[in-house]
Amino acid sequence: YFFALQISIYLLGCYLSFPASKLVSGEHCKIVQDEHSGLVWLEDMSTNGTVINTSKLVKKQTHMLQNGDIIYFVYRKSEPEQNYDLSLPHTSSKEIVSAKGSPGNLLSKPPVEGTKTDKMEETLTCVICQDLLHDCVGLQPCMHVFCAACYSGWMERSSLCPTCRCPVERIHKNHILNNLVEAYLIQHPEKCRSEEDLKSMDSRNKITQDMLQPKVERSFSDEEGSSDYLFEFSDNDSDSSDFSQPLVICRQCPGYRREVSQVLFATATEEEPAKPTGEQPSTSSDYCCPPQGCHLICTCCLQPMPDRRAELNSQEVIAQQCVLCQRPFCHMYWGCQRIGCQGCLARFSELNLTDKCLDGVLNNNNYESEILQNYLSSRGKSWRDLLKEALEGVQHGSYYLTDVRVSANIILCFCCGLRAFKELAYKYRQNIPTSELPAAVTSRPDCYWGRNCRTQVKAHHAMKFNHICEQTRFKN
Repeated sequence: YFFALQISIYLLGCYLSFPASKLVSGEHCKIVQDEHSGLVWLEDMSTNGTVINTSKLVKKQTHMLQNGDIIYFVYRKSEPEQNYDLSLPHTSSKEIVSAKGSPGNLLSKPPVEGTKTDKMEETLTCVICQDLLHDCVGLQPCMHVFCAACYSGWMERSSLCPTCRCPVERIHKNHILNNLVEAYLIQHPEKCRSEEDLKSMDSRNKITQDMLQPKVERSFSDEEGSSDYLFEFSDNDSDSSDFSQPLVICRQCPGYRREVSQVLFATATEEEPAKPTGEQPSTSSDYCCPPQGCHLICTCCLQPMPDRRAELNSQEVIAQQCVLCQRPFCHMYWGCQRIGCQGCLARFSELNLTDKCLDGVLNNNNYESEILQNYLSSRGKSWRDLLKEALEGVQHGSYYLTDVRVSANIILCFCCGLRAFKELAYKYRQNIPTSELPAAVTSRPDCYWGRNCRTQVKAHHAMKFNHICEQTRFKN
């Protein structure tokens, strides 16, 4: 194959193309011989350039070739087996330079070897089509960019980035690069694509708007987000729970059942089919929103519900917001329909905190939390038993919490309930008699910083010192 290329060098010109190679550009370079002088020139057309004799890098430039030159289309010093090279034969000067010509006779348009590389064009070039970016899209998290049409063909074969092979998590429009390309083409109109090429690329663009629309991610405070299991209730756990374009029609507005109910319940999954209208809580089944009535947006499912907080004196209406954070939730009003919701609003004694609420429950100190879990397991108790006993202690006055409003019947959301449960768990652990704990636990000295220690999250420090105590050093 290379022998055929060497023969073609002596023609007036030839293009070197490697369409089957992933390491070489589609049209890598062109070798031209002046028919009068016999001089041979290499004109680079690649993205990464051409190496001559392992030292001269020609990139978007022209270079005069000499006898015995070795041309590397791919040159990797550390991986010589990956190199693509072409050697020019050692011949006499008569074979390369004709008798009529002389080295001083150049081509009709002599190439300029000192031409500067257009760095802007190189930056704005798509690595797939080797042309200026058109309708640029970027990939996350690697942030590599491609033409939308070029990446559309690629994503049908692979879910990895064409450049770095990183798994693609999201696609987004890169408006900044699109604006740069538009400004660059104003300065260089000769580099514009043809109308046929633009129409072809637009027709091959398979990236739809839903691929560019990010999913809603719920955020929690640092204290609430310290437990990883909180994120199990986010929308990312289910592809069917994408609320980027939520339904904004209240279920009790006039005409809702006639126009919307069929659409709403048709979107329910087979695993968790939607409840029929008749199975909704009886407290809200007969209510109809007044014209121009106010509505609340549920923090959990992002769906609207009528604002009936002014009617709290009525025995019919159930609470619609958390007492502590004042955020609205619809679970106690008519049942939250978000897939994965475990009960976003309930009385504290009835709140479903799940079995993972004991993980890192004591100030994110896993060692102390395991001591508490082992103590409960040895006595056949669960987190519900702990909550029940602690709430009884609050009622009898033996437990004192930071917020005096917290009681068994207070209406709390999941996050506020978890925060209050952590404080109760600490009080519960503090009241366990030392005789009921292992000797390895009770023999540890108290940490100077006590429960406020920031190093207690590290296992070696937590095992060495007791942190179920108050701070004694620099307390003021």
